[in-house]
Amino acid sequence: MFAQVGQRDAARNTGVMDAGGYAAWAAAVTSAATLVVTTVVGGRREKRQWARDALTDAFVAFLAASWQHSDLAKVSATPPDISSAEAMDAQYGEMRNQLTRLRLLSPPDVVRAGEALLRLQRRVKDAGSASGRAEALAAASTGRHDMVSAAQKAMGLRRPWGLRSSSTPPGLPEPRQPSDSARTRADEIS
Repeated sequence: MFAQVGQRDAARNTGVMDAGGYAAWAAAVTSAATLVVTTVVGGRREKRQWARDALTDAFVAFLAASWQHSDLAKVSATPPDISSAEAMDAQYGEMRNQLTRLRLLSPPDVVRAGEALLRLQRRVKDAGSASGRAEALAAASTGRHDMVSAAQKAMGLRRPWGLRSSSTPPGLPEPRQPSDSARTRADEIS
């Protein structure tokens, strides 16, 4: 009797697999493939999301420091007193730090716009007269608009401000980014 059981077990282990065995192998291979694809695609998606979040944080911090720098310049004397100069230098330093992050995460067009804005902010502080400062502030405002447009384009968020959209109905005005003076008035009202 034991000899017959041994012969049956030997026949089963000869490498011949029944339909259930093939189904189990197919399920295992499918499961492994799904796991690999999910891990690879999910990992790429998470990396992309992290990069986008980090880039957004750097853009926002860079622009916020630029706004604060300009706001400080608007209320300080020409040339600025020591405390105003130190406060502007702190915001300028923050812009430089954020520009380093932008260099790591963003395309060259965004970096060039950021570098240009940084130089424009330096001119705001270094302006020797009230009219020179006003001109430098206007140039910095334009630089901020350029920075926002470059950032939006790089992140694929929307078309840059000022470009005509095919979806805007004829006769309606094209939406525009508000000017710095409109922003300041809105801040004063609220």
